[in-house]
Amino acid sequence: MSEYRSGRFEPHEVLWLRAEGNADAQRLITIAALGMCRALSLGVLSPGYACHRLFGPALLARLDQLDAHPALRHAIQLATEFEDVADLIPDKLAKSIAEVEAELLKALTALSPAGLVGEKWLVKAP
Repeated sequence: MSEYRSGRFEPHEVLWLRAEGNADAQRLITIAALGMCRALSLGVLSPGYACHRLFGPALLARLDQLDAHPALRHAIQLATEFEDVADLIPDKLAKSIAEVEAELLKALTALSPAGLVGEKWLVKAP
C-alpha cells in the first residue's frame, strides 16, 4: 500500500505485521531475527544494516516489556554487537552469527505453539 506524507518527496510503502499476545510477538521477532542472521551469514546484508534496522536498543527495550524468553533476550543482546564485531574482529563474525542463531532456535523451540493458532501476521494498514 503506498501512502504519501507531506514533507517527503517520495511515496513509501506501509506494511503492518500484527502479533497477538506475548508469545506470538516473540515468535515473530525470533523468526525475523533468524532471517536477518541468515542474510548476514550469506553476506547479503551488512552488520551495520542489521543493527540499524533490527538489532538495537529499541528491540531490547521492547523485549524487556514483553518479559521475553531468556534465550531470545540473550540472542538479541549478542546481535546488537554484530557491527562492532565486524569492525573490530571480523574473523569472529561468522561464529557470533552462529551463536545468535543457536540462541534464537532455542527460543523458537520453546515458544512454538502446538498447532495453528491466531490470525495471520500480515494485516491491511488502517
